[in-house]
Amino acid sequence: MKYRIEYAGKRCCNIACNRNDLIEKLKLLEDEVVVDIRKVYKSGVSDSVMEIYERYLRK
Repeated sequence: MKYRIEYAGKRCCNIACNRNDLIEKLKLLEDEVVVDIRKVYKSGVSDSVMEIYERYLRK
């Protein structure tokens, strides 16, 4: 399962290969504003999981 981290004001996003990778990437963010975190399934469908991982974002 992959996760896509989407940033505000930018066209790029960041991809995490698994949950642990996602948490590590979120802890390392400094000045970026995350607008959404999406779980991407193998079929290409994605669901927002922002509310689950908000606690790992630095305020």
